[in-house]
Amino acid sequence: MLRMSASTPSQAPLHESVYRELLRRITTGQWRPGEQLPVELELAAEFDVSRGTLRQAVSRLAAQGLVERTAGRGTFVVDGGRVDYPLADLLGFTEQVRESGRTPGSQVRAVTRESVDQHVPHPFAPNVREALVIERVRTADGEPVALETLRLPLPRFAGVADVDLEQASVYETLETYFGVRLEVGTFALDPAVLDERQAELLDESAGAPAFRMIGAVTDQDDQVVVQVSCLYRRDRYSFSFSMPRTVHADGASVAGPRLSIQHG
Repeated sequence: MLRMSASTPSQAPLHESVYRELLRRITTGQWRPGEQLPVELELAAEFDVSRGTLRQAVSRLAAQGLVERTAGRGTFVVDGGRVDYPLADLLGFTEQVRESGRTPGSQVRAVTRESVDQHVPHPFAPNVREALVIERVRTADGEPVALETLRLPLPRFAGVADVDLEQASVYETLETYFGVRLEVGTFALDPAVLDERQAELLDESAGAPAFRMIGAVTDQDDQVVVQVSCLYRRDRYSFSFSMPRTVHADGASVAGPRLSIQHG
């Protein structure tokens, strides 16, 4: 039994000590990717702590994407690192993956044109009648982790179809070659389930859980320049929130985050 002593002003709280030991076992390979952690009662007894203390430590690992809890099965070490999407700044997929220390890539599934729907929550300008539609499987270190569909107004961005979309970041392309300054992304993030086609493209099983993000990005003129619909594999993606308090008790206020998450 590993006995964790009660914390003092100079010691870490019990859950912090348990967290550090669990983290050590994962990072040193004692518990390998895909391996199930011992059950809660067993770990609590080993560390001589309450189940509540143990849960705090495990919850921290889960929030970091290092372990995943599966109802009815237990807690498992995540097989491979997750890409973290920090919800505090507007980052494209390429930038997200680069910041996670992995190599981004794309597999273009289709580049088409379609009539626009001006009744969607984030419509293009009224004079836009057609959109360029780009569907790509996005990869991290060659592994499929997201299925992305982007819509851009035509004819303004017709030239994007001539870009090497297997390699290029659409956000970076718009800012570098089309004189666009991307300002704000507004998105809704919801749980989803992959259908057969989506699962096949993402190397997953039909019915596997995923995250769905739908929204739009506006430019310096407050015009929608990209409509976004993206499915992220839940076992390969985590979302971290950074939400400043914008109103304080003394009446002072600060600017909110550039990327807002809308529910419902």
